[in-house]
Amino acid sequence: MTDTGVENEFSRIFNLDLIKKNGSEVEYSANEEECKKLAERFSIPGVVRLNARCELKKLDEKLIGDYSLYVEMDAEIIQQCVMTLEDVSESIKENFSIIFKRISLSEVNDAQSKEIDFDADEEDIVFIHHKEIDIGEFIAEYLSLSMNPYPRREDIDRNKLGYVLATEDQLNTNPEKKNPFEVLKDLKHKT
Repeated sequence: MTDTGVENEFSRIFNLDLIKKNGSEVEYSANEEECKKLAERFSIPGVVRLNARCELKKLDEKLIGDYSLYVEMDAEIIQQCVMTLEDVSESIKENFSIIFKRISLSEVNDAQSKEIDFDADEEDIVFIHHKEIDIGEFIAEYLSLSMNPYPRREDIDRNKLGYVLATEDQLNTNPEKKNPFEVLKDLKHKT
């Protein structure tokens, strides 16, 4: 998550100092106005619902990172079918986790300039230099990543849509084509 100064459509600020010893659980739901703004942000016809159950924990010192966030997201969105442009409803159930590591402001610039190798299956690590995180922004980002990039209606017959390659016989509507220069043959000088 980057700090761009732009207001988040689904902002849910959480102070990490409020995490209890055995962890904290919070649940978030987007209201109607937030769903409308999220749909506008993602350029889709609608976000019907967005709910998230979040678990926050302090991590042991021997582990990478200081805090962990585990989210179970449940959403329903409306997108346009890529073939018919009709509205298609999509249900999204996605889980994700993020590790937060606290670093000083001087370390933030160093961390951003370093090259980091990572595995796609690893948990995301986010470097933070403050006590508050916007869980709502992470939920919104993962919602956008979870959306089907090519939504289609289920009842579409793929054989009836798209281009059909015509054979040469189908293109040849007049099998006995006359020579266009035949008329000029009569004009030829007889010498």
